[in-house]
Amino acid sequence: MLTHEAFPGERQKLITLRLAQHGRVLAAELATEFNVSEHSIRRDLGVLADAGLCKRVYGGAISIPGNSAGQPEKNEEQRSRKDALGTTAATLIKSGQHIFIDGGSTNFAISSEINHDLALSITTNSPSIALELAKLPLADVILLGGRLHKATGSAVGLTATQQLLNFNFDICFLGACAIDAGKGITAFDLDDAEFKRAVVSRSGQIVVVVTNEKLASIAHYQVAPCEDLGVLVVEHDAPAERLDPIRAKVSTVLIAG
Repeated sequence: MLTHEAFPGERQKLITLRLAQHGRVLAAELATEFNVSEHSIRRDLGVLADAGLCKRVYGGAISIPGNSAGQPEKNEEQRSRKDALGTTAATLIKSGQHIFIDGGSTNFAISSEINHDLALSITTNSPSIALELAKLPLADVILLGGRLHKATGSAVGLTATQQLLNFNFDICFLGACAIDAGKGITAFDLDDAEFKRAVVSRSGQIVVVVTNEKLASIAHYQVAPCEDLGVLVVEHDAPAERLDPIRAKVSTVLIAG
């Protein structure tokens, strides 16, 4: 165990290692392990976040994709991972359904993989996803309006949320900033979280599709407990130590690719 006299740089290296191994760290646990105050740990996490090595969340921090590859290589890797998730998630869609697709790049991948032979009604709050869905010859596409959330390029807020009252969805593909066995699905933006809660209330089945770094992580605002999920779609190499506690609370887990 490190003592309180350990150099901050040493703690930060070990915290970075914990993030790489587990995807998230908790300030209280690190303070006990390193025998320092939580204030010291929060300061360490701030330094790592400023360096782009993690993202601060409630109670600690979560990992973010590494910076070892150049940006084109990273973009291509992310695209490949999300395409695999999208292909698996799209198999859940059946002809005659009214579905909702939330904003986000992973959900965009789902919209690109929908079978062109399916007759569907599809509602989304994302202009870019709506344009992709417009390529489907038998789909009736409905785009919600309202304030655009800059991080996802999707409509959130009062206008979009009120429009949801006019719909009942057979299935929704809900965007998730983070998912944890105890805290469930969470989001980083207050308006986005409120919108997502409204989507959940109008949907018969909830599907969440996530990349590995979102597993066992917590964002600032509650959306829904894991028990509300019908299906969770994860990557083929999802770490068992992160996935298993969530798997125990979700009806169905699908492994992509």
